[in-house]
Amino acid sequence: MNSHSTDSPIGEIIEAGTTAFVAQCLEVPRQITPKLYDPPPLGAFVKICKPQAAPPAPAPPQLGAGGDEEEDPFALPLGGGDAASAGTPLPAATYALVYGANTASLEPNRRPSALGFADEDELRAQQPQIFELLRTEFSGLLVAYAPGDGKGLRRHLPPKPPRIHSWVYLCDADEVRALTADLSFLRALLLPSGGALAGVPTDELVAACLRGARDAQVNDQEFLLRAGKTLAALLTEDYDRLQAILRAVL
Repeated sequence: MNSHSTDSPIGEIIEAGTTAFVAQCLEVPRQITPKLYDPPPLGAFVKICKPQAAPPAPAPPQLGAGGDEEEDPFALPLGGGDAASAGTPLPAATYALVYGANTASLEPNRRPSALGFADEDELRAQQPQIFELLRTEFSGLLVAYAPGDGKGLRRHLPPKPPRIHSWVYLCDADEVRALTADLSFLRALLLPSGGALAGVPTDELVAACLRGARDAQVNDQEFLLRAGKTLAALLTEDYDRLQAILRAVL
């Protein structure tokens, strides 16, 4: 389990394209000091959206209203089972899968040097300015978007890249269930690809994604069975690779 909150931004976009983005971890809001060593986990689902306003308080019951009102049989919960289909309304957002992270110097042509301190505590005590010259970044692969206004999830690339300086948030469990109700996005991860995923260990990425998504499910065994069937269909001619991914998930 990760320690991030889904209510607070975890990064700010500093590079964006049609298929992927790069975000920098920051102490937010309005802090220049980088937040080091704390990117979202590999394979986590994140979203780029405007901060969400607090939901309004429920209206008090009306006098004379019956207390045993029937449930609407057509009401769809946000992320449970088949309800999390393409028609499930979600807030306006662009959704992505975290596929990498790194910590490096703020100046791209200047690498950090080894300093020989006993541990990080001593380094922070003797050279605190060092940490102001570093930054941690993470990269996300765009997998879906929701236009908002009560419209359903679109399981394809958004029409436009995210905006620079937009905030990035972790998805909550409901959103993860909605995004993984259809696992067809795994095809783009498993097929040979250049672009954003060039050099990325995609089998490890798939396994990490499924491990994280499993924790958000109402029925994790049903989810794992569905994931196994999806992987088997995509890797029919590579049994060894299929088994390696399944072992990493379980």
